[in-house]
Parts: sequence; C-alpha cells; structure tokens
Amino acid sequence: MSSWPIEIPQGSPFTRANVPFGVFSTLQKPQKRVGAAIGEAIIDLSVLERSGRLNACLYSDQSSRDAGSIFEQDSLNKFASLPLSTRCHVRHTLIEWLGSPESPLFSDSSSDEDVFVPMKSAKMHLPFGIGAFTDFMCADTHVSNCSRLAGATTPPGHYAMPLGYNSRASSVIVGSKPVHRPRAIIPTGEVGIYTFGPSRRMDYEAELGFFVSKPVPKGEIITADQAEDHIFGFVILNDWSARDAQFAEMTPLGPFNGKAFATSISPWVVTLDALRGARCASSAVDLTTGGTTGAAHLRHEEAESTWNMQIEVSVYRPSCSTEPILMSRSNLRDLRWSPGQMLAHLASSACGLNTGDLIGTGTISSPGDALSLRTLGCLFELTEGGRIATEGVKGDKLTWLQDEDEVSMTVIAGEDGIGLGTMRGRLVGPRAVL
Repeated sequence: MSSWPIEIPQGSPFTRANVPFGVFSTLQKPQKRVGAAIGEAIIDLSVLERSGRLNACLYSDQSSRDAGSIFEQDSLNKFASLPLSTRCHVRHTLIEWLGSPESPLFSDSSSDEDVFVPMKSAKMHLPFGIGAFTDFMCADTHVSNCSRLAGATTPPGHYAMPLGYNSRASSVIVGSKPVHRPRAIIPTGEVGIYTFGPSRRMDYEAELGFFVSKPVPKGEIITADQAEDHIFGFVILNDWSARDAQFAEMTPLGPFNGKAFATSISPWVVTLDALRGARCASSAVDLTTGGTTGAAHLRHEEAESTWNMQIEVSVYRPSCSTEPILMSRSNLRDLRWSPGQMLAHLASSACGLNTGDLIGTGTISSPGDALSLRTLGCLFELTEGGRIATEGVKGDKLTWLQDEDEVSMTVIAGEDGIGLGTMRGRLVGPRAVL
C-alpha cells in the first residue's frame, strides 16, 4: 500500500486541485480501466470500486449498483454519462482522501491491490469511445490570416455563428502514437495537374478538444449556457494537416483527406469542475451578444463564459537541433466563440449529441503576433503559407514539418497552475505503398 502523502513534483499540472481522468493499462494487468492522475501516479479507480470504497459516491440505490462497473471499462463513457453531481462527488472525494493519511486511499487494507500505479509503468489509451468528431474554426486571427493567404476576406458567417465541419472520429489517436506522413492527391506545381504521393506540406494545428458527457437527445436543442452541463472536460488536440492535399480538395465542399488522417489528443481529461478558477471573458467579443444574429441559443447570460487556457507549441527537429524550437503561445480566451456556443450551435440542427462525441475548438491563434513573441497556432500562418521560414534559436529554418519532427503542446489554465499536461507527437515517414 502506498504511503501518504503522494509526492507531487514542482511544476506538475496534476495537483490535488486538478485530478483529471483517463484510461490506462499496465503490463501486469493489460485490461484497460479508468484512473485519475495525481503527480506522477495514477489512482486506479477500478480497485477502489471493487473494494466498495466508492459506493457512497457512485450508487444512490441498488438499481444503480446493478448497472455494472463504472471504472472497469475501456473508456470514460459510462462514468461521463452519470449525473454531474455524481462525477463531481467522485472527484471531490478523491481530493479529500489525498489530503489525509487516514483516508481509504492509505489506510484501507481490504484489498491486496495497490490503488496507486506509477505513470511510468502505465500505457495510456484514448479516454473515450468517440462516436463523432466535429472541428470548429473560431479564432479571429486564424480566420483572418487563412482567408488573406487564400486571397479572400473573412467570411461574414464567422461573425454570425461558430464555423465548423464534421471530421473523422476514426482518425483520433492518443498523443504519444506516431503519425505517418499521409499520401494524398496533391498538386505537381503545374496548373491543373495532380499526382498521388506523400504530402510535402505537413502542418500541425494547436487546439483544445472537449468531450460530450450528458447526451443531447435527437430533436432537442440547447443554449450556450446549458451546453456546459453537457461538457465533461478538455484535452489538448493537434489536428495534423496536409496543406497541399487540403487546398487541392477544399473547393467546393471543404476539408477531406488532407485533414482526416490523424488527430492527436492528450490522454488526461481535465474537468470543468477543475477549471472554475480559469473562467474569464473573451478578449474578442462580448459573449452575451450571440454574434451578429443575436440568436437566443448563442447568447451567454454572463460574459465570463470561456476559459483562460494558454497553449504553448514547440517543435524538436533532431537532425538540426538539440533543443526544441518554441513556436508560439496563444490562448483559448482569444476565440470569438466559446466552447458552450460551439456545442449549442452544433446541437441547433436537432441532430442529437452522444456521450463521447469530441469537439475541436479549431486552431487557437491570438492577436499581437510579433517576431519576439509568436502567437499563431500553425505553420501555415507562421510561415505565410510556406513562403517565409521560421527561424529557431540556433538558426534552424522551419517551414513545413519533416519526418522525425516532434511537436509538443503544453496547456496551462488560469493562474493556479492547473494544466492539461504536455502532449508530444512525432511525424514519421509514409506507410509502404500498396
């Protein structure tokens, strides 16, 4: 049995104020199960559940107990579908127990299994069974830059509603998994001539993702404020993009294979409950207005309806440098549309939303970009569409991603040190040709 207190290294994003949830396995026990992160350890919630130590949190009556295990699952879907009050009760109970040497985490000998598993001994998996993935495009800076580089102006619809598209749920992978450079139909350089081959313009997109908890039944709609009752929590999201393929296929139907081969997410989901201290207003717009239409479902009651969440991006190129190149810092609060508005707009067609659906915020680019402090969330913007190389601290030139480049994204929320951790994803060569 582990001893109290559990060590939390200086600077760890997984403090007692956080306690995010994820899915893991170990060599000794390869079955996937649900855990909670604290410092460099995982609380095995399946052990606590089997020993009955979480009964008071999870079960209100015998019928709910008969529904089966909550944490001996290969995803968070069953836990996320529980009432918000139940989920918060579990998290707050863990926080309370972590603070006391007399708690069931440290003093209960009813089970021979250790509740705590070292993170270094665990393999992390996708946190949810993802049935659908929708990605938005909500940052004024990103929309303006991309429109300009494409020879267009910002579409008026950007100010009327959160713009998004339905992507491939099957493309979502846990962040540590390598990403193969995709093959696609790409331009040859001659006007109107295309070829099938490996993408030459590989990019990352710095985003946040959030998961649906409580479903929205088909035929029903919700408001931006009600949407928060349907959000379980946030992850880091890197929407890898093959820009040459993307722009070859964009007109007239929008993104397809160029943005459907890999989307990496971090394994630990930080709950809205943990992010209360990071709530803030948008720097781009008054979130109570509901955009240029003033649509009721898009209006928040309070301006402080988004979150102060900074995302920092670095790229490590082993062939050129011993240190990662800091690419940018940007913030969720600079988006025109809040996560609640994104979810409400998605549900406004009465399509219905299911537990485990993943929503991407779109590339998070912030205003005020300068050579001394870059604030743009993708290489397409940073390099002016590939025309101007970004220079690292040792003179390394970086335009598009090369094979073996490693992209790191780190997210810190508010001023309390709560974070989503660091997600590292490596680009490798294309798969063998058929």
